[in-house]
Amino acid sequence: MSEISLKKIKKKAESYFYRGEYDKAMQNFSLVLMKSPKDKEARIGAILTDMANENEEKAQSIYEYYQIAKEMEQEDADEIIENLINSSDMSLDLLNQMIDIDEEVLNGYEDDNSINYSDFMKHIDKRGNFKIAYEDIMFSTKVLINKKEDFLDFLEKLIDNGYKDEALNYAEVATSIFPKDLKLQKLFEKAKDSDNKL
Repeated sequence: MSEISLKKIKKKAESYFYRGEYDKAMQNFSLVLMKSPKDKEARIGAILTDMANENEEKAQSIYEYYQIAKEMEQEDADEIIENLINSSDMSLDLLNQMIDIDEEVLNGYEDDNSINYSDFMKHIDKRGNFKIAYEDIMFSTKVLINKKEDFLDFLEKLIDNGYKDEALNYAEVATSIFPKDLKLQKLFEKAKDSDNKL
C-alpha cells in the first residue's frame, strides 16, 4: 500500500474519530498500523480511540491538543501526547481491537498478494513446517491476522524459527502500546534472548 493510500486511511480514521464513530476509527487506524507498524500518528490515534470508549471527553481533548501541536510543528508532539496518555491510569486491551479488524473493511484493502492466517496455517501443514512455509511467502505475500491469539501465535513461531528481526519489529510495536501485557512481554524477552544467542 502506498504512502498516499496510508495518508487517506489516516484521514478517514481521524474523521471517524471526530464524529465519535470509534469502531470505524479503530479499524482504519489499525489498517495503517498493519502496513506501517511504526506510524506514531496511527498508534496515538488507536490508543486515543480506545480511550474514548472509557472517557470520550478526555480522549477528544487530548486528540485535539495533538492536532494543534502537529499544526504548530512542535517537534516533540508525539512524545508529549504519549506521556499524557501514559500518565492516564489506563488498562487497555487495545491489541485485541487492533488485530480484530472487521473482515469487510479488511477485504476492501486486501490485494492478490495476501492470505489470511488460517490459510497460512493450512500452508504450513501442507509444507510440513513453519520455516519452509514462511520462506515460500515471505517476500511475495502478506499474512493478514485478525485475532489476538493468532498474532501471538505467529510472533512465537517467528521467534522459534529464527526470524528474530521480524519478531522483534512486531514485538516492539506491540509492547510499546501494551507495556503491561505479560504474554507480549515474555515473547519480546524471548525474541531479545534469541537475538543474543544467534
